Amino acid sequence: MNSIRTGKVDWTGDNPFIYLKTDSEGDWSSLSLYFRIAASDYGRGEAILVLENPYQKEDSSAVRKCLTDNLELAQYLVENFVRRFGLFRPAVALDNLEYIADASFKTEADYPKQQACIAHSESTGTTLSMIWKDLAEPFAVALPPEETQTGEHEMFAIFQPAGCAVVEVNGTPLPGTTVERDFLNRIAQSAALANSESWVRAE
Repeated sequence: MNSIRTGKVDWTGDNPFIYLKTDSEGDWSSLSLYFRIAASDYGRGEAILVLENPYQKEDSSAVRKCLTDNLELAQYLVENFVRRFGLFRPAVALDNLEYIADASFKTEADYPKQQACIAHSESTGTTLSMIWKDLAEPFAVALPPEETQTGEHEMFAIFQPAGCAVVEVNGTPLPGTTVERDFLNRIAQSAALANSESWVRAE
């Protein structure tokens, strides 16, 4: 394998996730992502996306928000990557996603017992928190284009599955829990840190 990649790096950073179910045999009740981008054509920035009841288009009670400090970057990530991620492809709720662009971010950690990424919008009084608990040993992946979600990129990352995880909106946890699932040739809960994640266009 060639150690030097000449393809364009579309973005690099962190992209941990938390996927919850209220019924282990049913659809996902919420899909949440955190982005901390170190480099891209749209600069640096952070975003937390929370998509409750993702497969139902209309739901006035559902949280469908993206808090960010770089609106153009957040919209680029959603339209060009999130919509192509497997669980998000049928997520019609993305069409009703509300972007809030004045967010500030902080990370709190008692590693490896717990790590929390928190976004707050002063103008709307909205706080979104993603909390991973009981982090397992990290492992590295290097996926060729035919195994990535876009089919156009190589993807490199360090994943660290969580034993359990919580998503909070203004301090109130969303319904549901993580569930055990197949994840990159191993069994893990549906929440993990994803650090040093890089998407490189295949040539």
